[in-house]
Amino acid sequence: MGHARVFLFYDLVARFLRSAGASVVFVMNITDIDPKIFVRAKQHGDTPEKVSDKFSLQLYTDLSLLGVTGISFARVSDYIPMAKKLALKLVKKGAAYSLNGNVYLDTNKIKSFGRMSAISKGGLKNMRLDLAPGKRSPADLLLWNTADFIGYKYNDKILGSGFPSAHLQDLSVIVALFNGTYQLHGGATDLVYPHHESLLGQLITLTSLKRPVQCWTHVGLLMSEGSKMSNSLGNAIPVRKILRRYNRNVIRLYFLSEHYRKALHFSTSAIKRLEKLDRRISEIVSVVRTTGDIAKCDEDPVTMKTFRGYVENDFDTIGILKMLTKIADDGRPSAKFLEILQILGLDY
Repeated sequence: MGHARVFLFYDLVARFLRSAGASVVFVMNITDIDPKIFVRAKQHGDTPEKVSDKFSLQLYTDLSLLGVTGISFARVSDYIPMAKKLALKLVKKGAAYSLNGNVYLDTNKIKSFGRMSAISKGGLKNMRLDLAPGKRSPADLLLWNTADFIGYKYNDKILGSGFPSAHLQDLSVIVALFNGTYQLHGGATDLVYPHHESLLGQLITLTSLKRPVQCWTHVGLLMSEGSKMSNSLGNAIPVRKILRRYNRNVIRLYFLSEHYRKALHFSTSAIKRLEKLDRRISEIVSVVRTTGDIAKCDEDPVTMKTFRGYVENDFDTIGILKMLTKIADDGRPSAKFLEILQILGLDY
């Protein structure tokens, strides 16, 4: 469910942009190179490829159940040649260095490093990531890993036999598909540092642009009893399980109930309250389709104007939910209201 909140937000962004006439290329990375995959494969006697394929299929199924559409998927393992090329290019530009066979991002060489996450240069010195003796700075990040074994390695005459870290994996997809410059990049708030910070630093170095990405957005975490909802903590709720109890419209309405940047504390009572709104919307849409009784306000599309105002105010979904509730209570939807439901991904 934590991932679902992120997916559904960007599905809304894409739907809104397409409704406004924009041509949207929506790409989601599939991380199929990861030490965790190797550990899982070893535990179950499978190959890393089989484990990756299994969980990728589950992701596709969950997205389909949620009604998320219009996404292209990029498996990072398909971009290894680009990863090698970029690692060498970053070293050549002086933004990365080789140490004990690995390649690290030299964060001190990136002037803007830390701005996105609002971490000072002094604060970065206390960020001890990818621990290794001899690193130039504790904050330097691993890009090419020759030390660890994940069931397979990719050979390179210069870099050595290894594999790209997540920071280099995602960079490779970005450069291959968008040449390193595009409009919007997003994810959950826990990706701001170090992952998105590292991506931005690498892109600035490679493109020589101050803003290779026009907009970075981050979705608040879904919380459960004060902790992040995640598999590692054992408190995750599978999408398929929640959808056996509530339909996907209710789940979409639930995620509209808090601003996307804020943390959302999971509450079944809050979800249940939105079932009433879901039923009311379903009833009036059914009446409209049966009788054709649509309020005559197309000449003065105040509903759509109000909706777009909320969206353009940093996706004020709380305002959108209040608007939906008022229209449902009035019981006189317009054609614009039906269009808004489609943009929101609400299927009635």
